[in-house]
Order: sequence, then C-alpha cells, then structure tokens
Amino acid sequence: MLNNYIRYAKVGGGQHGEVYLCYRTDPKLPQGHPERRIPVAMKSVRRDNPRAEQLKKLRQRRLPSSPHTPLADKLNTTEAKIRKEIAIMKKCRHPHVVRLYEVIDDRMRDKIYMVMEYLGGGEVKWKNDNDQPILTVEQTRRIMRDALLGLEYLHYQGIIHRDIKPANLLWTEDRRQVKIGDFGVSHFSYAQRLAAAGKDDDKDPHDPILLDDSDLTRRAGTPSFLAPEVVFEHTIATTPSSSGSPSLNNPVGSSSTVASVPRQRPPITKAIDVWAFGVTLYCLLFGKPPFVTDPALPSSEWNLYNSICNNDWMPEETMGFDRLPAGGRYPQDDDSEGSLVVHLLDHFLQKEVGLRITLDEVKHSPWVLRGLPDPQTWLKVTSPTYKINVSKAETTVAMSSVRFSWNWGVIFSRERQKTWASF
Repeated sequence: MLNNYIRYAKVGGGQHGEVYLCYRTDPKLPQGHPERRIPVAMKSVRRDNPRAEQLKKLRQRRLPSSPHTPLADKLNTTEAKIRKEIAIMKKCRHPHVVRLYEVIDDRMRDKIYMVMEYLGGGEVKWKNDNDQPILTVEQTRRIMRDALLGLEYLHYQGIIHRDIKPANLLWTEDRRQVKIGDFGVSHFSYAQRLAAAGKDDDKDPHDPILLDDSDLTRRAGTPSFLAPEVVFEHTIATTPSSSGSPSLNNPVGSSSTVASVPRQRPPITKAIDVWAFGVTLYCLLFGKPPFVTDPALPSSEWNLYNSICNNDWMPEETMGFDRLPAGGRYPQDDDSEGSLVVHLLDHFLQKEVGLRITLDEVKHSPWVLRGLPDPQTWLKVTSPTYKINVSKAETTVAMSSVRFSWNWGVIFSRERQKTWASF
C-alpha cells in the first residue's frame, strides 16, 4: 500500500516504466460510497536508468574532466525526462487525453509514481492473429475522431506526442471514448505553441529549455510509425513528378505522392504526429502498417526506414472487418467509403512535409464528418480553446503532488459526458 493506494495488478509496461491498476481507498467514507474505492493507473518509473548511467560513465572516461555539466547531460538524465513528462501531463485537460491526478515523489525511494486516470477498456485492438482488421470502418472512424480531437488539443498547446499508434489509444471502461496516453517521449515546443496559439501567453520567452527544440532531432517513437523526416538519412533524393500542394478537393493522385521526397532534411515538427496518425488509420483499416520491409531483404529497421522514406503505400482490396471495397490506390473520385479513405490517406502519407495534410484539414474532411448529426456544431464545440504554458519553474517543481479533488473529478466526468455524448 502506498499513500492510500492498493496495488491490484500489472496492466502494462515498457521502456518508460511499469503501469499497475491500483485502487485509491478512503476508509473515512462509508461502505458502498462510490468514492471509497476508485480505480487508478499508477506508473512507476526508476529515477535512474542503469544502462544509461553506465554508458555515461564510459563516455566520461574518454573525455577530459570539466567542472561544468553540459546542458545536454542535464536535460537528458532519466529524472529530467520524467520531470518533463509530468510537467506536460499536469497541464493537459481534455476529454480525449489521459489525465494525471497525482505524483508521489519520495526521495527515499528509487522510483517516482505517477497516478493517472485508469482506462479500463485497454488499448485499441485492431487486428487478429492473421493480421486481419477486427474493427469495422465505422468503429475506426469513431476511434480516429476521438484521437483527432485529443491530438489537435495537444498540438494547439505546443505538445508533440512523438509516439502516436494504436497501442497508445486507450478505451474507457464502457468503450464510449478513446483517449491518448503515454507521454514518455513527448516534447513541449514553446516555439510551436506560439505558432499555434499566438503570443498572448508569452510568459517565459527567454527560457533556453523551452526555446530549444534540439531534443526533437533525437529519434524517438515506434519504428513503423516514424515519419520520413525522422529517418531522413535513408531517403534517396528524387525530383517531384509534379508541383503544387495537394488538396482534399483534388482527385487522388493529382499531385506527387510516390517519388516526391525532399532533397534536404526537413525540420522536425508536429507533422511527425500527423504522419503517425495516418499510419494508425491505415493499421486500423487494413490490419497491418503501410510500410514494411522488402520480403527479399532481411527484416531490419534499416530496411523498414528505407521503405518509409522511398516507397509508396498500397491499400488492400478491402478495408475493415466489414470488408468494404477500398477501390485501389487511385479509386474513382466519388463519395464512397473507399474513395474518401484512400484520398485521406494519400494526404496523410505525404513524404514532403509541406504537402502533408494538417489536423484542421483532417477534421474538416468528408470522411471524418460523415455520420455526424450536426457537423458544424461539432466543429465548433470541439475546437481547442485554453492555452497552456510549461515554464522552466513548472518543470523544476513537476515532482510536487498534483492536488486533485476526487469529487471534482466525478463531477468533471459527468459534465464531460453531457457535452460530448451527442457526438
């Protein structure tokens, strides 16, 4: 038992820590009270990464000693990364983003505990053992619509997730909502927050930690979902077959999608999440990622990255568990599900960053809006509004407990359901 939390079962884990289902207990409340026993997800993360520390010591032996600790070392320690993740999560308040409730930081322990919202439905499952899709096209649309709103909110706040994939899309217990989770490699870009939200909240403009986006140049995320600009060194430069930016109003294939790759390394921006979002859509629809290694070559990340950077993608003949016809790589330009989906994927999976679709364009696309009772109202009420700012001071004190009223949490959940239920 830890701070009134009883650990029940391990529900997940990876390179960023282990996640347990726990129950927050309040013995002061009477038996049967809804808040006496509340399920939460507790992520435990070691302060220090033994392997990273070992490599650091090896590097130090080869270099002359210095009385000053390089800024990069300060920013890339395990604990600094945890602080960054916590500082980001503390600011997130959205129905489709996993909520952080509390942080338990006992310096006498070798771990830091993050108490988060528990998503009882688990991660989104999208294929069976035979790599066939198990979600209908309509189920995929609802999942992607929820995830789109969460990602739009993050980008508006200057947060680049960097690991968008089905495994990080989590169901609520009743399977009515999907939320984005796992911010272990996320990045807060002060510059991109200004670009998205304007200068109204320019409160800490001279902080080098916030203004430095160099961390984005370090590869992070899941290989199959990495954007071409992240693994740009595998790109074979070619000349675009045509010019002009693609538009959702243009027929599929009206602009270069296969051979149009940039000649110079593009900057790493929030567009990497858009690419991963497109790969996620493809996975849910077809049961496999759009880019794989050549069967004639050994399976390796190198071959996978070469495929991501240089190969075109191809849809299967049918999509979804309901096996709706996809219409091929260049289907007829009509309002069929296959045509709309392939058209949308064509704009998601643009290797040239400047030609890639934006989330706002995705949100207004015919496929996303299909089936909504009142698309214009949905677009209005789901628009991101509140701005956030992760300052240097907040990153420093990120380990302090996040004060959270459990009663308020229940009220918030009820009000949220009322607002979003009709969509």
